[in-house]
Amino acid sequence: MAGPYYNKGLKFTVATDANLASLAVTVDLDMRTGSPVDETRWLDGANGASGDYPGKLDGFLATNDDSTNRAGGSMRMLTLDLGAVTTAAVTITISSGAEGTGDDLDDGTPVSKIVGIIGQSGGSSVTKTDDLELTAAVATAGTVTLLLI
Repeated sequence: MAGPYYNKGLKFTVATDANLASLAVTVDLDMRTGSPVDETRWLDGANGASGDYPGKLDGFLATNDDSTNRAGGSMRMLTLDLGAVTTAAVTITISSGAEGTGDDLDDGTPVSKIVGIIGQSGGSSVTKTDDLELTAAVATAGTVTLLLI
């Protein structure tokens, strides 16, 4: 598999000498359920200092800019389709920041760690080896589903 793979603000990097035929994101489900717990900018309508109570309504006027009231990161469920070439271990590193066009551009949403692997199918054996790193031994094509925050 040549070069990194990009999907909706995520970058998947596989070593250039890895024997992985393909990597594709088949499901990318945003599991956002509102503002992050520690996010309070919505309280002040992006008006004044962070955390200020909205004494005036100017901050609640419509804008075309989400630089202040960003939704922030959220949990995502990803299903990766791994194409097989060999059973030799392959390291897949996930990071935020993507290049490309359309939906593949970096949207500024952070990704901090893999919460867990919640399912696998096919002949792939995938384990989490670091916060944002998977090690896969792919005997035959398969999928892995994981949760990211």
